[in-house]
Amino acid sequence: MTHENVKEKSTYEQLIVWCIATPILGTWLLVSFLPLFTAIGAWGDPMEVLVALAFLASSGISVLAAAIGYRLATWNRAGASNPPTADRTRWVLLLSAYALVWMTLYAV
Repeated sequence: MTHENVKEKSTYEQLIVWCIATPILGTWLLVSFLPLFTAIGAWGDPMEVLVALAFLASSGISVLAAAIGYRLATWNRAGASNPPTADRTRWVLLLSAYALVWMTLYAV
């Protein structure tokens, strides 16, 4: 197998991962607002409010805010180098798996 064939296979795998991850992460960000409404609706029951706040703390909104905060905290003026595409694809795959587990637990 030549180097070009290996690169093409890797590119196709990354494309498939990104095509699967994009709708999962988009849905997760939309569903991440639901614990806020659950906490407001269940304001009288402390246990339901705590569960809703726990889901809100681990939601896509919180993860996105933490990622932005981390990026701003580690930002240097010279310009940050982007990680390799394979590393970004691996992180997206892990984040998509986390999002699926989060949405499954929230649905239960």
